Amino acid sequence: MAIVKAPFAITGTIDDLNFYLDQDKINRVRKKADSAKTTKKNRNASNDHLIKMQGQEMSHCSKTSKIFRRLTQAFNNNAKDGSYAGRANALFLNIVKEDHNNERGNRLVTEGIKSKYGQELLLGFESNKLRPLPLVLPSNKWTLKNHGFKYSNCNLETDLNWPEDATHITFNLAIANWNLETNHFTTIYGEPQFFPKTSTPQDITITVKPPTDQDLHLTFLFIGFSNQIGSKHIPLHRKHNTATLIAYHYFPQHLNDNTPAQTETSAENLKPPFSFS
Repeated sequence: MAIVKAPFAITGTIDDLNFYLDQDKINRVRKKADSAKTTKKNRNASNDHLIKMQGQEMSHCSKTSKIFRRLTQAFNNNAKDGSYAGRANALFLNIVKEDHNNERGNRLVTEGIKSKYGQELLLGFESNKLRPLPLVLPSNKWTLKNHGFKYSNCNLETDLNWPEDATHITFNLAIANWNLETNHFTTIYGEPQFFPKTSTPQDITITVKPPTDQDLHLTFLFIGFSNQIGSKHIPLHRKHNTATLIAYHYFPQHLNDNTPAQTETSAENLKPPFSFS
């Protein structure tokens, strides 16, 4: 900005200079603002704000995902792939988008999970995408009813997709109750069912008494393979096994306690040949 010294007042625009009279009637000149730079600056500010909002929600979903991955840690220790944590984070980023009550950057999983679609996103989540349930157990003859998994007349040899070195199989079921407001959870594991690879029909039944708390119940199915060497049963690497979220039940009335998050209960039930120490 500069003062114009001329025998007459100059106002208007010449090239990139803007001439005007200020409030004291002093003739001044200033360079016009670069509209392109201003637009770019505003665009960058908008992008920075968007990145900040995304970062806040990513942090929120990451913390929620960590609790989710602990719900059935005994299963996940024996069945998961390298993308497990990232896919769990992505799951809750999609759920948080179902929160239509809060502005972007402040959206919450606790709100997103209230929608039917937000809940359905949970269904079928695989701890190990290399061995999803439809690949390992392609038959749809099994049922889940009254907190129990049942597969009658199962031909273990032909009804399942076995890893090459596997000689035995373990089935188990777990039901977790999760209060997303307090991040308190309790997980109950069933009694594992252990079978050799055989064509003799087997009835597989696992029933779990669900946790008494009623917030969000999640049911997980575990299928693990092992190899018998002499009298020992050696679990196969977790990349060969399966852990899948197969059912959910959302209770609209939540307990409003301040109980801190705790580790799951009854983890010792899933035995042998899998170790969870």
